Amino acid sequence: MGLSKYKYLVTIGCSQTYGQGLRKKEETWSYKLAKELGLEEINLSCNGAGWYYIKTILFSFINNNKDILHECFFILQKSTLERRINYEELSIVETDYFENYNINLVPPVAHAALGYKNWDKFYSCYHHEIMDKMKYSTKQNSIMSGQWIDIENVQTNLTYFPEHRHYPNSRHNWKIGINHDIFPNKLNDKFEELMLHWATEMYQVHLFLKSLDINHIMVDGYSPFLSYKLDFKNYYTKDEEYEWVNEFWSTSIENEDDPDDVLLYDFKNIKSGWIFDSIDIKNKIDDVVIWSLYQFKPHESEWNVDGGHAGSLGMDLIKDVIKKNLEEKGWF
Repeated sequence: MGLSKYKYLVTIGCSQTYGQGLRKKEETWSYKLAKELGLEEINLSCNGAGWYYIKTILFSFINNNKDILHECFFILQKSTLERRINYEELSIVETDYFENYNINLVPPVAHAALGYKNWDKFYSCYHHEIMDKMKYSTKQNSIMSGQWIDIENVQTNLTYFPEHRHYPNSRHNWKIGINHDIFPNKLNDKFEELMLHWATEMYQVHLFLKSLDINHIMVDGYSPFLSYKLDFKNYYTKDEEYEWVNEFWSTSIENEDDPDDVLLYDFKNIKSGWIFDSIDIKNKIDDVVIWSLYQFKPHESEWNVDGGHAGSLGMDLIKDVIKKNLEEKGWF
C-alpha cells in the first residue's frame, strides 16, 4: 500500500499519546511519526483517557469526517487495565443462578435481582462485614433489587479486585486488600471476566473499522492486552532492559515458600486469548507494551519524565517501534 494513499495520521490514546509532561506537541511520538511519514497529524488523545473515550471519539470522528476516511490511517493506543469501566455492569459478583451454564459471576446490578439460590454455599466463602449487609431475610433469590444488595457496598468491595504488580502507588485503586494481603474467592475468574470484556471491546472496534475499510493498527500502552502472551520483542537499546521487561511481566514464581511472591493472575493463559488472536495480525502490535520501552530509563529525564510518561527521547523510541511495525506489516 503506497504512501500516497494517506494524507492524515489519526492517533487516539491516553497521556501516553497525548504527551503528558512534554514541553510542546512536536515532541510526541504521534507528531514525529506523522512528520516522517509525510502526513498531517490529527491527535485526538487526552490525558487520563480510557477505552470508552478512545472508542467514542473515534466513532465521532468517523461519523463527522466520512469524506476523508480513506485518506486516514488510524493508530489506537489501549490504555491501562482498569480505567473508566462501569463496574456495575462487569461480571464480578459470585452467584449460582446460572451455574448450569458455567456462568458463576454476574454484574452487581444483576446480582441485586438474582442473588443466590443457596446462600449458605457462598456465605462461608467471605469474611468481610459487607456480606452481612448483603444478606437478605430469605435464602432464596429475590427480584427486589433494593432489598437484596447494596450496590454502593459492592463498589467498596472492588478495592479487593486484582491488578498486576505494577502501579504500586496509592492513586490506583485496585489492590489486593488495604495491606495488599487479601485474596478473595474467584480472584482469577474475575480477572478473566475483565480481560474478556476488553478482548471483545477491542475486537468489535477492529471489525467495525475493517467493515468500513478503514485502515488501522492497535497497540498496548500500559498493560498487555494484544500482547497478553508476553512474547515481547527486543526493541531495547540495552539487552539488560529487555531482560528487566521480561522479568517485570513474568508469570513465574521464583520462591513458592515466600507469601509475597505470588502470581496474581496469568496473562499467558487467559481464556479470552483467542479473541485477541482473532484481531488480524496486520492490525495490531502484539509484542510490546510501549510504556516498557522507556520504563527502565532514568526518570525525570528526556527519556522518562516521571516514571509513567515518555520524555522527548522516550517518544523517539515509541515512534521508531511503531514505524518499524507499520513498515513490516506493509502499511507504508
